[in-house]
Amino acid sequence: MSAAPNDLQRAVNLMDEALAQATALKDIERKVVTYWSLGTHALAHLDTFPLLVLYGKMGTGKSQSEKVIGQFAHGSRPFSLRGRTLPALRDELAACYQGTAIIEEADHAWKDADSAFERLLSDRFQRASAEAGLKQKYGDNWASVTKRYFGATVLHRRIPFSDAALDGRSITINFRANHSRTYVEYSESNPSIVEGSALVRDVMFQLPTVVQPPNVAARIFNTYRPLLAVAILCGDDHFPELIQSRLLLDTAELREAQSSEPEALVLRAILAAAYDAYPAFSYASIRVDSLVRSISETHRQLLQHRQVAGMARRLGFTVKQSHGYTVVFPTPSRAVSGLRGMQLRG
Repeated sequence: MSAAPNDLQRAVNLMDEALAQATALKDIERKVVTYWSLGTHALAHLDTFPLLVLYGKMGTGKSQSEKVIGQFAHGSRPFSLRGRTLPALRDELAACYQGTAIIEEADHAWKDADSAFERLLSDRFQRASAEAGLKQKYGDNWASVTKRYFGATVLHRRIPFSDAALDGRSITINFRANHSRTYVEYSESNPSIVEGSALVRDVMFQLPTVVQPPNVAARIFNTYRPLLAVAILCGDDHFPELIQSRLLLDTAELREAQSSEPEALVLRAILAAAYDAYPAFSYASIRVDSLVRSISETHRQLLQHRQVAGMARRLGFTVKQSHGYTVVFPTPSRAVSGLRGMQLRG
């Protein structure tokens, strides 16, 4: 069933009203949460969908917001991360395939020292990767089954992810306390929630095409695309302008994260060594073992000799054997080309 634009607009206003009663979120933050929630009603027609991460201290309204989201999002399923094993978590996500997982206490999964939970979330973001092949017992026999767990995910956290790549697949809402006002405790009988959730119950729709804003990285645009498309459906022409500064900030943070990726560290080490050799930039060669040492001392990143040499080649530098050592020749043209390539990926 599809929803009339007037019904969607009404649902947006009612959800915004419910969030305003229960939290201290600003207007734009409430609108982001609302458009994300309504975007879940297009999951059947999408191949990616961003995570919604609610950050903040205890008592700032994260749990209240999750409860409101659960009433407006498609196929919502709330559960806590605490005390669950990884297979149990995967089963919970599979149970809300093409629906919305609402995860409380999502800072640490049980015995998750290698951040397997974060990898599971990263896979859930994209339909193509959100599958797991398992062996399941039926009577005396075992059979191969595929569990699909693509869908929307909202998380309640107090600390950032370990994997920076997840930040580029997430929309973050920061919660702060405001003790100067009185809040309305969440209730399913709240008139705004009763009417608003009824307007979007069992509703599914396709999202319209959205034009990528200038100076916004493709990855960031793809993350926010469902929200921008829902704004179009609701006739909200001002939302792209309101959110522009947020998209540019996320783009800058993405590029900062990329600067700490191994290939970027190799490029920076080469440029630093070449600068030290100035003005003989075009003629000096740099030993790969010195690059390995520089990266380790400066960035605390341990890379193997072979890895650094391979990344230098991929960046376009000439890498050769000279007097028993592997060396890199940092010509100015290749350095400029490498920098430009790193920027274009943003």
